[in-house]
Amino acid sequence: METQQQTLLQDNNNNLNTGNNDIKEQQPQQQQTQQTQQPQQPQQLLGPEDGLPVDSSRGITAKEEKERGILRFEVITNDSSSRNLELLMNLKNVFSKQLPKMPREYIVRLMFDRFHHSLLIIKNNNVIGGICFRPFPQQGFIEIAFCAITSSEQVKGYGSFLMTHLKEHNRKVGIYHFLTFADNFAIEYFQKQGFTHEITLVKEKWKGFIQEYDGGSLMECVVHPNVTYLDIPTMVKAQRNALNEKIRTISTSHLVYSGLQCFNHGERRIPIEKIPGILEAGWVNNGLDQQQINSLQQQLAVVLQSIKNHDDAWPFLQPVSIEEVPTYYTVVKDPVDLQMISDRLATGNYYITKNIFLADLKRMCNNCREFNGENSPYYDNADRLEKYCKNLVNNLKI
Repeated sequence: METQQQTLLQDNNNNLNTGNNDIKEQQPQQQQTQQTQQPQQPQQLLGPEDGLPVDSSRGITAKEEKERGILRFEVITNDSSSRNLELLMNLKNVFSKQLPKMPREYIVRLMFDRFHHSLLIIKNNNVIGGICFRPFPQQGFIEIAFCAITSSEQVKGYGSFLMTHLKEHNRKVGIYHFLTFADNFAIEYFQKQGFTHEITLVKEKWKGFIQEYDGGSLMECVVHPNVTYLDIPTMVKAQRNALNEKIRTISTSHLVYSGLQCFNHGERRIPIEKIPGILEAGWVNNGLDQQQINSLQQQLAVVLQSIKNHDDAWPFLQPVSIEEVPTYYTVVKDPVDLQMISDRLATGNYYITKNIFLADLKRMCNNCREFNGENSPYYDNADRLEKYCKNLVNNLKI
């Protein structure tokens, strides 16, 4: 068994390069090689924007290139054939260039080991990247060793598309768990690809097959056996269409009405039921009628006068003078005072509920507290006046 090492992301254009950074020692053990290493500082990370590339413009480009025969994907291993050896050598060159911290001897040893497989992405008959992994079919998982895309092709989401093909390939052969070690810089990418720190595969299945080391986090991705990963956009589209059809049977949200033109002719207020689509959507008027609104206006006028007569109301009777307090309106962005409330009440159609009236009073007091601070006497004025306002308004019978 070859154990997985440090994961290195080198991705300046939303593509993935992962691999092992450094190997401090190599010791044979039961025909297996175990390595320990220190994590290296990777270059700038910019993982793919989405775990499913076909959901982004980059992924769509990669998918279209595959459909046109520009891209193809192939899984090979070292079977001693000249063709596979040549392809593996080309992929080794990509890994060596994109993973400069990784010893070339180690890359060669894993890639040409007959237990390891490589998924290649080939563009116009040139190997531009791939993933080297070792399957453990009896244990039910694969271990990812290296993943890289050549720097000249890191612009179309190939890295993420490559991972999608890896999922589909292993789903077809009946392996549903992917394991990999990731350093702190690689964790975000793997999370976007569906990897988590929660290892659902029983420990007895992988313990002893993967070397654990300091500085790396073991992560797992579980592949669903019934999901065709290369056709997820079609599946999601079908689900979305089915959901929208169901919504349309119980909702009118898909209907679009023309905008209101009445306000262009000077109207300030119209009945809610006159808004196109309101009644069709099932709205029921449980509010006040005009007679009740008129009664409310009269009661609010009495309440407002009582508030103005309160001992703590004097700072709020008029707008704050910018000449006297030049910084007030840079702090308070939504000023309210009792004169403004009086003007709004005089229109007869602004305060159609007592809660709207109370909201203006509360904002007036909050503005005062925000500007003056707790140690100011104005702060205490606002506290006492707000309590008085709440008591008056809440006791209204309408």
